[in-house]
Amino acid sequence: MVVLWQIDKLNALVGKYVNLEYQLPNGQKVKFLDDQKTYLGNQLGSEFGGDRCFGILAGMDFILVCTYEKDGENPELLLYKKR
Repeated sequence: MVVLWQIDKLNALVGKYVNLEYQLPNGQKVKFLDDQKTYLGNQLGSEFGGDRCFGILAGMDFILVCTYEKDGENPELLLYKKR
């Protein structure tokens, strides 16, 4: 089964509010964004149910896709791709 989401709008989001800390496979925790910059992004509810949301953020040179619980808790990085 293929599930496609359509994002109709990207919002301006200030880095300090969306700069989540992700745990890498080696256990290190890192942030990928700059708290002072503004990014374009949106949040999507899961089509599969449950409490996790998907987030998508983009800057001029990257795209980031993640999943997280309410208020950004327990974030998991799914994709970080630089141009």
